[in-house]
Amino acid sequence: MISFDQWRGDWLHQKWLNLPHLRNLALNGWDVRRCYTSSPQCVPARASWLTGKTPGELGVTRNIDYSVPVDSPSFVRELRDKYNYKTILLGKSHWTPHSPGIDLRDNLPLMNRLGFDHVREIAGPRALAVVDCELTDKWSEEGFLEAYRQDLEMRYQDGCIHTVRPTILPNHLYPDLWLTDVALHEIASLPNNQPWFLWVSYPGPHEPFDVPSSWRGSHGDFSIPPPEDRPKNIDQLNKLAPPDSELARKISRWPDGIPHSSLMDLREDYADHLSLLDAQVGKLIEAIDLRFKKKKIAISICSDHGELLGDWGLLLKGCFLEGAVRSLFLHHPPGGRKGLRRLWNPSSRPYGLTQTLWAAANAVRQPDQGSFGKHLRSISEEVLVEFGNEKMIVR
Repeated sequence: MISFDQWRGDWLHQKWLNLPHLRNLALNGWDVRRCYTSSPQCVPARASWLTGKTPGELGVTRNIDYSVPVDSPSFVRELRDKYNYKTILLGKSHWTPHSPGIDLRDNLPLMNRLGFDHVREIAGPRALAVVDCELTDKWSEEGFLEAYRQDLEMRYQDGCIHTVRPTILPNHLYPDLWLTDVALHEIASLPNNQPWFLWVSYPGPHEPFDVPSSWRGSHGDFSIPPPEDRPKNIDQLNKLAPPDSELARKISRWPDGIPHSSLMDLREDYADHLSLLDAQVGKLIEAIDLRFKKKKIAISICSDHGELLGDWGLLLKGCFLEGAVRSLFLHHPPGGRKGLRRLWNPSSRPYGLTQTLWAAANAVRQPDQGSFGKHLRSISEEVLVEFGNEKMIVR
């Protein structure tokens, strides 16, 4: 399983994106194009992923300091305890607080209770400035930790979110590139005589907009179209974003939108970051293929939620606009999707991200009980999305 933080579900098949590896997986697997997160923020969305519960059931509907209870349901624990899988997590989970002074390695007992045999956890790019982990130790050893903290502080001073400039980190310490090296090392030590579940959880393409200089322009030569405009009719806007709604509060943060020049720069940076991540997926798949040439390997790829990227003049997520709530989801069964199964395309109706992820887990652990497509057909045709005190039903 490969997951991303803040990859818009509708940014995959456009001509302005250079994503050959993901598109190949989509072509030969299941491309669930209308997949919706359970919540457009990291903590509730990710807790829902793991446990199968809704954010409301978990009691966490926005980003707060939260730890997934040790006795929560976990599809990973089921893989390990019921089906004898070796289970490994690399990267970002955000199932525990990312507050200043926390060392993510202290979470290992909880991670084990949730089902993971082996964990090498990091935080997202902004939290990496305040928490400790294996990667921040590397930054400190090579003299980049304080410089990273200062750079991040400068990027976000005065509440500015849209600063676009390359990272100060060398490529081998940039979180998404460093994580690939870690994953390749772990792939080399996966067991041959036991089923395994490897979860590589990339912290990108989450802002800041800081793709390394060596990856700038990698999305290609196509011009990226502008974002969706905010409705100009006041009556229509008030109907779609009533006073005191989450969307109205978000608009009040950016009443005049984002400067056009910054918007186009950050959209290009985001596209370049997707290209970088697609290349990392290619490296992981190549390593898996070389190591397990004739074994049955299933690959699932998803994101926790989207990123507005200037839609309605807004950034980040935290509302029910399409760019924020639509997630990426691909599933490539062993050998690819073949035969008559291609006649059914799951692109016309919405699917819940959590339910879709659990359907993939069920198809892998009990292949005799039906394919991913069979499990997908059984998912409810209504998707519940929760944020703060608001709920949305997608039909």
